[in-house]
Amino acid sequence: MNKAKIVIFELVLLGITITLAAGITPLQVALSKSSSSSHHHHTKSSSSSSPSINPDSLPNYQTNQSTAHLYFAPPPPTSTSPSPTSTTDSAHKVNKVIMINFDDGWKSQLVYAKPILDQYGYKATFFIPCAKMATAPYWMTWPDIAKLRNDKMDIESHTMTHAHLTTLLSSPAKLAYEIGYSRQCLANQGYNTPIFGYPLNLGSDNPTIVNIVAKYYDLARTGSSPLMFTNCIGFPKDTQTNCSTYSADGKLNLANRYDIRSESFFHISAGHNFSPPEMFQQFVQRMNSQIPYNSNGKIGAFPIITYHNLTNNMDEYDNAASTITVSLFAQEMKYLHDNGFRVLLLNQLGFDPVKNAFYLKNAVPPLETITASSTSPSANPAQPTLR
Repeated sequence: MNKAKIVIFELVLLGITITLAAGITPLQVALSKSSSSSHHHHTKSSSSSSPSINPDSLPNYQTNQSTAHLYFAPPPPTSTSPSPTSTTDSAHKVNKVIMINFDDGWKSQLVYAKPILDQYGYKATFFIPCAKMATAPYWMTWPDIAKLRNDKMDIESHTMTHAHLTTLLSSPAKLAYEIGYSRQCLANQGYNTPIFGYPLNLGSDNPTIVNIVAKYYDLARTGSSPLMFTNCIGFPKDTQTNCSTYSADGKLNLANRYDIRSESFFHISAGHNFSPPEMFQQFVQRMNSQIPYNSNGKIGAFPIITYHNLTNNMDEYDNAASTITVSLFAQEMKYLHDNGFRVLLLNQLGFDPVKNAFYLKNAVPPLETITASSTSPSANPAQPTLR
């Protein structure tokens, strides 16, 4: 990185730090570095009160944007399509759907993320590794998780210990414990969790692991795709024709009911440390990349975004890929609100085993999904470019 870029980046960080100092209270938990994986990240502590965040006082990340390492969405099908940022076209609003997920049970999700979600009436899905809860100050406690459930958040399963499932292939008993007993463990706490989340997105491409997941769960979510196609047709470099788990030749399909595709938002990705303006620009582009696939209230594709730890400490997000700053998360949620996105829970995604396609349920007003019978790969607009 040359000196000019360093200076610009440091100025951005300084501006955000000043904003945070003015309006956001740090989390009162004794957070420390995780020794198990760079996937975990901990913030420093000082106060227990929830932040009172005024989105209008946050940095405007839409200015001074860099074009480095960005995800570029396909253009709308015609030049007469409504603007992706229109807030006046109610029909266009219904064509933009998103699901928000949180992984790992970080305390910062309750203290920092939930008040921001509450500002806009948004609900999210929280994936909980059952045996880790309440074992350290930076994890949520069971009363914390009950607060989420009582506020109509969706609670789902994320193994017992956040194990790397692909390292347990030689032990069917350990896999069954991590995958199957996690659902029982959560049931013991009063939670029915029919959806499973693969830690670090590991295992969804392994038949042994998928078959165990299928014994205990209705659906499972993994990662690494900016969009989830409801008919599983449209993923770049993939030729599957529906959402069946296995293809005719017995191979696992890229996307299926046990491999729902999502994307995590990290400051560090693909070997690049993204500045907040770069991250916000990526977010905007990915959220709007669904527009060419959706029309007239029929949803053919939408993003599922996953967050992990949140921190106010700008010095620490360099050290782990799982962290996002509180101010950037607030800016992203404000963007969704201001631009007419429908926020749904992951448990509002259903699966039709006859059509081998996903559909949206319990969405008011109702939204239809485009299935394999109503579209084909050739009918889709230009595919997104994956970074």
